[in-house]
Amino acid sequence: MTEQLRVTELDFDTIKQNLKTYLQAQSKFTDYDFEGSGLSVLLDILAYNTHYNAYYLNMVANESFLDTALLRDSVISHAKVLGYVPYSSKAPVANINFTVITTSDTSATITLPKGFRFLSNEIDGISYGFVTLQENKVTKSNTNFVFENLQIYEGQLVSYSYTHDKQTNPKQIFPIPDEGVDTSTITVSVQPSATKTDSEVFTFAPDASETNTDSAVFYLQENKGQKYDLYFGNDVIGKSITNGSIVNISYLITNGSDANKANNFVAAGGNLTDSLGINQTDFTVDPINEASGGAERESVDDIKFSAPLQFTTQNRLVTIKDYESYIIKNYPAVDSVSVWGGEDESPPVFGTVFLSLKPRQNYYLSDTEKERIIDEILKPKAVVAVQTIIRDPEYLYLLISPSVTYDPKKTILTEEQLKNSIRNTIINYKTTYLNKFNSSFILSKLQQDIATVDLNSIIGSKVIVRLQKRFEPTLGVGQSYKLYFNSALYRGTISNRLTSTYFTAFDSTGVQREVQFEEIPQSFSGLSSIAVLNPGSGYTSAPTITISGDGTGATATATIVNGTIQNITVIDRGINYTRAVVTITGGGGYGASAAAEVDAKVGTIRTVYYDTLSQKQIVDSSAGTINYDTGEVVINNILINSVISADGFIRLSIDADKGIINTVKNTIITIDEEDPISISTTLETV
Repeated sequence: MTEQLRVTELDFDTIKQNLKTYLQAQSKFTDYDFEGSGLSVLLDILAYNTHYNAYYLNMVANESFLDTALLRDSVISHAKVLGYVPYSSKAPVANINFTVITTSDTSATITLPKGFRFLSNEIDGISYGFVTLQENKVTKSNTNFVFENLQIYEGQLVSYSYTHDKQTNPKQIFPIPDEGVDTSTITVSVQPSATKTDSEVFTFAPDASETNTDSAVFYLQENKGQKYDLYFGNDVIGKSITNGSIVNISYLITNGSDANKANNFVAAGGNLTDSLGINQTDFTVDPINEASGGAERESVDDIKFSAPLQFTTQNRLVTIKDYESYIIKNYPAVDSVSVWGGEDESPPVFGTVFLSLKPRQNYYLSDTEKERIIDEILKPKAVVAVQTIIRDPEYLYLLISPSVTYDPKKTILTEEQLKNSIRNTIINYKTTYLNKFNSSFILSKLQQDIATVDLNSIIGSKVIVRLQKRFEPTLGVGQSYKLYFNSALYRGTISNRLTSTYFTAFDSTGVQREVQFEEIPQSFSGLSSIAVLNPGSGYTSAPTITISGDGTGATATATIVNGTIQNITVIDRGINYTRAVVTITGGGGYGASAAAEVDAKVGTIRTVYYDTLSQKQIVDSSAGTINYDTGEVVINNILINSVISADGFIRLSIDADKGIINTVKNTIITIDEEDPISISTTLETV
């Protein structure tokens, strides 16, 4: 029986062998030398042809689906079916106060034209040009013309005109020839003909939900040359343009993210003429915030991720996912987004959506940029009466201290090289898993990664993880501070406890000292407080409060108001409690219940300094508290005179209680690569 030809293999060698096996099974080719004959060349050709076809068909199948497509043109085509237009490069935006200085107080006005140019300071040796995108007019104030909070955009304004020919362009599609276009800056006006100069402005329509036959709108699509096409409606969805119309297109060509952080602008747009016909040449520019918001065009991977999400939102802002996908699409300069409802706040804030945005190149967004995002991006699509608040990210810094045991005889790396490799592995872990919202730090995973640095020589490792929060105090003013680690914290010991960097403050005698915060080790003992869970009813006198548990000596009294227990006050905190139960008896009433919070959940922070004999001296024995369960640290009212660190921040560091640290709301877990103590590796040999 002739052996059947197998058709499941795809690689060249297997295909050729299958052809040989098939031919050898034929009676005409028995004992035929396929390798030493010219037939071997024919088999090569057949195998190559089959291999090429198999590869081609496999790639065609891949490009047929959004998930597996690799070519940008294929991904764009699939995204178009979902109604998704990939975002273009985005121009950085800066806000300035621009003053035209004169010596006359004669009343007049002056107009700053669209396209007036400014030059920024140099970034990597390049000075970037910024322009205004609309005409601005102001009246003289005293002797000067002042354009306050003026928005300027990085890039170059260009314009093109097309005459529509219905015969050659029946679909009314007009190409935008520049790759660096910021599509959000496109303006379009249509002139009926060369002889009719009145023009109609067409606006961009992101979808067809708000258009009708008379809507003067245009649409955008990315073409196969990785540029954009502009097209008009068909008199059903949007107004069409008539034959012979002149289409005028203006837009900004930008360098995208390259110009982020540009600042210190100077006017470069030439003279301005006021309403009295006087040329003005004396200008000053005061920056309000540096340029931000610049981004590169959307990548293939980002399109594949965003297109389905944008399709599910249907261009609305209702759910959390709606906000996330819409912001990523319309503000691509953001690296990570966290959204939560006001009902998750404590206390709840109903009717409010909270956002936290991590920009790609900075830690925080400026207040001006937050306002622009809310006013220009979110408000037009948000539900009426729903307020949006943008909160800054809360950064939780990790201090990683690996202690690695290794055999130096089993590695070619020097001690310094091995340390650098471990450091690079930790930084790679941060880049892959951290530095964004909704991320988690898993200690065991990091230890596995460290072990793979050199499998032959590394025997084992122990990694200590400390958590660090930073805050910038208000100097010279007494103030309280709250810091949220948002993670369970380790209760300190004498050798391992919460500490801070140094700052200056007055002691009880008015002498300025260089002090630091530190946790009082094992500072828990008695009861912190007793919370009333149910006030009960019918009480005519104060009931008896009995506290039982593994400690001794705690006592408390109840305050009665209108027959109910209003509060319970701890009289004696007692000692050695790690758990406690509150029992309420007597008083003529019923139904009341309460719960005790023991000090095991709450530690005490003090301020200390070291005298000239290196002896520790206590400045304030109750400077703050630590809630070990929630990670909330409260610094009581304190007057700080100065901060020792160069950046003006005080850093509080404490060990994590668990090996898994999760983020909540606006928390971002990260590792500061610039801080020399963030990664501290110790090597031990065997």
